[in-house]
Amino acid sequence: MDVQFPLRSVFLALPLEGQPKWQFQALQEELQSFADILRFQNPQSPHLTLMFWPGVGALECKGIGEQAQKIASLHAPFAMKVTGAETFGNRGEDHVLFLSVAFSDELARVKKTCPWSDGRPFAPHITLARVGHPQRFNTVKKKVMKILEGTAFDIPVDRLRLYAEVNGVKQTPLEDFVFGGK
Repeated sequence: MDVQFPLRSVFLALPLEGQPKWQFQALQEELQSFADILRFQNPQSPHLTLMFWPGVGALECKGIGEQAQKIASLHAPFAMKVTGAETFGNRGEDHVLFLSVAFSDELARVKKTCPWSDGRPFAPHITLARVGHPQRFNTVKKKVMKILEGTAFDIPVDRLRLYAEVNGVKQTPLEDFVFGGK
């Protein structure tokens, strides 16, 4: 893949693969009747973001990759648990529809070994969609949340994945870092 630096929208995440990815896609399918209000997360790359950088140069990207390899080597595979669906936003308007992920010791350890911080508390979640029209969303929120009611499934995690916007394609996977710990 031909990567031009600086890269935009770079992030390190825990990807959903296999069955959890299909479950994520099925939830988005169930919400298709609201596509005029929701901008869906890329169904090919569902993930839980650990760290986001708006832009990075070649040396910084190399350093992120080296750190990610070190982090992955410290951890054994584990499972995250989706425990429902929620929204967040501000000033009484919802901006993001997401899957809640239970905080676990394993997830906390992975996050803690990340040497970067954006100064915000870590709130583990998987974005399903961004709310394109908050006022219109308010009128259908109960219906949307009813569809997502009871959503719960496990997500086996065995790697970190580095993503970036490449040639205008957002969330392009750049590299995987497989967990090696015991």
